[in-house]
Amino acid sequence: MGVDDQVTPTEALLARRQLEQLLIERGRAADAKDADAIVTLHVPGSRDTHGIFDGTIEEFAEYLRQNHYSNGRYGTQRHTISNAVIEFDGPLRARVESYHLAYHRLVLDGQNFDVQIGGRYFDVCEKQTGKWLIAERSVIYDWSRSWPVDPRTPDDERAGHR
Repeated sequence: MGVDDQVTPTEALLARRQLEQLLIERGRAADAKDADAIVTLHVPGSRDTHGIFDGTIEEFAEYLRQNHYSNGRYGTQRHTISNAVIEFDGPLRARVESYHLAYHRLVLDGQNFDVQIGGRYFDVCEKQTGKWLIAERSVIYDWSRSWPVDPRTPDDERAGHR
């Protein structure tokens, strides 16, 4: 069943914009290291499958709090989302594939590393109480690279990043 069967072109246009905004807000919440905001962008109890994690969104948020946000290993991060392909299963459900480019500053064995990861998000989104939310997320990592940070490069705090 396609968009033409159940969603008018105007509804589809508005929904596409809202879904793209949802993806941007999800990346922004990750960059802000705001686990609570991440949870609010998902259907409660929804599944999140990353290479490092597979469980509910609430479990993922707790994993982030315990393993990423509180141990000082993770500095600045940036998630850039692009090339979203959206297919509607009806007016309240859509499948979204998008590309992501993620940057992370990590501390490993006392040394700073910059890490870039390129991949894709496969999301199932549902519109609930007038708002689009992620009902299921699977992450595919296509490539990654890392390199030690030049000691002459300003660290996150001196560079004015949070």
